[in-house]
Amino acid sequence: MPKDVTLTIDGTTVTVPEGTLLVEAAKTIATDVPVYCYHPKLGPAGLCRICLVEVEKTPKLQIACNTAVAEGMAVHTYGPKVEDGRRAVMEFLLLNHPLDCPICDKGGECDLQDFSMAYGQGASRLADPKAKKPKAIDLGPTIVLDDERCIVCQRCSRFDEIITHERSLVVKDRGQRDVIATATGEPYVSNFSGNVTELCPVGALTSKTYRFKSRPWDNHRTQTSCTQCSVGCGQSVDERYGTILRTMSVPNDDAISDGWLCDRGRYNVGFYGDARRITSPLLRRGTDFVQIGWDDAIELWAEHLREAVRAQGLESIGVLGGGRLLNEEIVLLERTFRGFGVKNLDWRAGRQLQASAGAHGGTYLQLESAQLIGRPPSQTAPVMDLRIRKAVGQNGARYVTVGGHAAGSAVPASNVARVSDLAGELEGVERIAFVWDGIDVRAGHDAAELMDALAAKGLEVFAYVPGEQGNARGAEALGLLPRDGGLDAAGTLAAALDGKLRAYALFGVNPVLRHPLGERAVRDALERVNFVVATELFMTETAALAHLVLPARGAFEKSGHAYNAAGDVIAIAAAHAPPEGTLSDGEILIALAAQLDVDVPDPAALHAAATAPPAPVASRFVEAAPAVAPAAPAVRAGGLRLAIAEHVLAGGGSSYFDERFAPLRPLPSVTLAPQTAAAAALRAGERVRLSGAAGLELHDLVVRIDEHAVPGVAVILDGLPQAPANGFREGEPVSIEALAGSPV
Repeated sequence: MPKDVTLTIDGTTVTVPEGTLLVEAAKTIATDVPVYCYHPKLGPAGLCRICLVEVEKTPKLQIACNTAVAEGMAVHTYGPKVEDGRRAVMEFLLLNHPLDCPICDKGGECDLQDFSMAYGQGASRLADPKAKKPKAIDLGPTIVLDDERCIVCQRCSRFDEIITHERSLVVKDRGQRDVIATATGEPYVSNFSGNVTELCPVGALTSKTYRFKSRPWDNHRTQTSCTQCSVGCGQSVDERYGTILRTMSVPNDDAISDGWLCDRGRYNVGFYGDARRITSPLLRRGTDFVQIGWDDAIELWAEHLREAVRAQGLESIGVLGGGRLLNEEIVLLERTFRGFGVKNLDWRAGRQLQASAGAHGGTYLQLESAQLIGRPPSQTAPVMDLRIRKAVGQNGARYVTVGGHAAGSAVPASNVARVSDLAGELEGVERIAFVWDGIDVRAGHDAAELMDALAAKGLEVFAYVPGEQGNARGAEALGLLPRDGGLDAAGTLAAALDGKLRAYALFGVNPVLRHPLGERAVRDALERVNFVVATELFMTETAALAHLVLPARGAFEKSGHAYNAAGDVIAIAAAHAPPEGTLSDGEILIALAAQLDVDVPDPAALHAAATAPPAPVASRFVEAAPAVAPAAPAVRAGGLRLAIAEHVLAGGGSSYFDERFAPLRPLPSVTLAPQTAAAAALRAGERVRLSGAAGLELHDLVVRIDEHAVPGVAVILDGLPQAPANGFREGEPVSIEALAGSPV
């Protein structure tokens, strides 16, 4: 523990830990020292000099962002010397800065404006014309640079180096010709690119989706939580005239997001206002849909449920979904259908089998302090992956991935084939974090046994399972699992294929695109069910096969709670007026329960159930699934085996129906290691056909070559409507064939 140091700041005695910077010490007495280059998460830089303070017995002014406290130090954050020093710095920064505040996106929330008013002088003494620099430089798919506004604080490039470790952004040239650019000259592409627009203290870096759209005082801001993945980052939503214009991070959300947002959470908001939203219940008539009223829709649904019971019993009814619902809605879903007697409930509409980390579940802060990390969440939970980058890049952790997936974390990582191979990596390790995808049953079983053994030796062990759906943890913890002999998702789909399922309710899921049974088999299954009901925002591949489609509301259009991957209860607040004609899933379920004469919890009981911490679970990662998964077909010597990867920007729902988000959506691709591509005579950009062991094929995949990819492995992306990967098996042998006339 560092010892305490006592000093005075503006005459007030302050006691802080040794090593504290003056800029942070001043905050303890509610004194804000102006800063541009400094940021608490980036550390000191000493570039802009606006944070000048006077330290007694020191001949020159000191910069508060890079000066540590000392015993007995006397500091003045204001006074004639300090004011004159800051005035000189402001004059220098404004010499060539354009006076375009009325059209600058940063206007109204710009530190340069604020500090100019506080410390600047009334008029410029510059006799020469201001230097002109390029405007509206296209820096990448999300960012525009106005170089003439840049004060070269380097917050953006330091974020890219210190936080993401990607080192894409750099400062090129020197002096007056300084410019922010990419190191390679290629567009700036990152899952975290939007954070640099928030970090920029002036209007140099602006967002393409928000540029020239609004002023901050015209926006209505609501603080909520992001549900695009299972991290649950704090998020502010800015709306104007009924349109969501932008989302922003919550700086003090240290325990969950550490103050950052990924680009999925930041930019995937345009779908709320998309014209393709379903805004009325739709009933299938032959090959077409007709609009019906809500009362008729709920009554028809209830009648089909009763008819299914009369014809084949309660076992002929299945329910799938819940991972994209709020906790309150999950409770209502579980109570409504179990109250009616249904046993076939499940949330697992994709490849993931489990969302709980078991008895060893840890917090996000514990993740970044661990010495060994186990499975890459770079695309399933990007902001969680920033914790891993911090653990490796700043805290000296070792990072070992398991199986055929590269880490994708921009930090050094090694790879082992199986969890059992980790034993050689554990010598001298005291704090260990395992990150499992909830998919690989063998890896989950082996990791559970290894964690129990390590914990028995007195080591600190933490476990994490990023959810395939935003509230997968909530769906699992609140009971959306088969009980008393009920069928899981695979079982209900198999029953449907056998003609044994008469009614199927799908809540915010797309198994046609996601379930490992495969696109064709899931389609066949749904087409054999007498009555399928889907609650959805858009006409997805699955909703298009339903008999009744009910228009639901998105996460920004309702209030409640959810669990994140670490088991925290996060609050969701309505930030946007929903389209007329839509209902939340909770309202839909309350109406259905009334039709079925099923009692549901009152508001107080519902709130209590939704906000209670998730119940403890057994220490095993996998309970219902077999301990060891069936072996994949053998791969012949020199052949390729398949890995199926998530991509945070992929999907067939909100991302697919968001035109503003279109430039970020990934193309169907196959990723190969350089030596693997060379052996197959394939080049980057070439189009290929990938064939699997069961005769499935994907066409027009673009070859990507990644030096971090595992040799002998072909990686395809899950959740792309243009190239559905469900139906393929992880580890199965595949072949790749170049298509004639393919561009390179």
